[in-house]
Parts: sequence; C-alpha cells; structure tokens
Amino acid sequence: MASRKLIVGFFWRFTLLYGLLILPWPGLNEIYGSYFRALGQRVFAHESGPRLLRFEAVPADIGHHLDTRIALANCNQLDRQGSGPVRYLELDTRGIGWVPTALLLALIMATPIPWRRKTWAMWWGLLLMHGFILFSVAAYIWNGSTALSLLSLTAFWKQIAEGLEETLITQMGASFVAPVFIWILVAIRSRDLVAWRSGGPGSLRFSSKRVG
Repeated sequence: MASRKLIVGFFWRFTLLYGLLILPWPGLNEIYGSYFRALGQRVFAHESGPRLLRFEAVPADIGHHLDTRIALANCNQLDRQGSGPVRYLELDTRGIGWVPTALLLALIMATPIPWRRKTWAMWWGLLLMHGFILFSVAAYIWNGSTALSLLSLTAFWKQIAEGLEETLITQMGASFVAPVFIWILVAIRSRDLVAWRSGGPGSLRFSSKRVG
C-alpha cells in the first residue's frame, strides 16, 4: 500500500511538473532558441579546414515552426566574392532540446529522494542531456556535410549517418528515450528500490531485533 502511494505521488508530481515546463510560456521558446544557437556556434563553428558553419534563426517570412538553421558551406567552393553553394540544416530547438530536457527535469524532481541528491542528479543529468543533444546535432552536420564535399563517406557510413539523422533529428523518438535512461543513471540507486518497496521515500528501513 505504501509503495503504491509513492508511485501515485510520483506520477502526479511528474505530470504537473512536466506540464508546467512544456507550456508555451511567453518568450520561452525564443530564449531557449537563442541559447541553443549560441551553444551550437561555440561548439561547432571552430575555424579549421574548409568548412564554414553558422547557427542562425530561421527568417520569420519562411513561416514554419522550425526556428533554427545551420548554414553550411565549403570555402573551396566559394568564388572571389565569397558566393557559393550553401546548405541549410533546419532544426526545431524546442523539440530536440527543450522538451527532452524538461522531461528529464520533471522525472528527477518528481523522484522521492532527498533534495541534495536531486540537486546533484539535475546537475549531472543536464550535463549528460546536453551531451546527447550536441551528439544529435553533430550527426546532423556530419550527414549534411557530404552534400558539399566537406567529407566523403562509404556507402556503409553514409547509411549510418542517414540513420542517425532520421532517428535523432527527424523522428526524435530518441529524444524521449534518452532522458529516461539518464534519469535512471543519475537519480536511481538500488537502495532506493528496496526503500520504496518498504514504503520509505529514499531511505532504508531497518528492523532491530533483541539478541538473547
């Protein structure tokens, strides 16, 4: 009975927190989109080799929900005026970034563990979540770079690159699976499972017995 109450409590806390985090609060998408582009620019737009890369907001006159695009170019294909082919890789930063991050935060905050552990779990969880998001973007750039002769892939590796883009960017199913695995990794301990079965939120219950 006690463990059932813990489960019910977890689910209503999670539902409330996740709902609040993904509500379309005024300005939230714009703020997160700007942060996403700044982070992407810092991580990926290093000046080395022929690749030119820039994260930028999608112009409002295009009129769709994708808010960010990655402009890719090969400096070896540019003329003297700096003109040449550009490939745009468009992204929904809310879908691949904020929504899975909100899912992770809601799972951690709803988990019945001490707040000190929650704080550390959120710290490490956000670090790992950022790593996953950046890996997804890297796979997108990796696959898109082949169209500009920035790199060449064998048929096998091209299939891998296209599969990663489809899974991580297009379908975004992994964006809902990854936060669950990260949550389990950073917030759940085997002793928690024992405690929750016995009805204690995050602490073990010991029974004392008299000897003699």
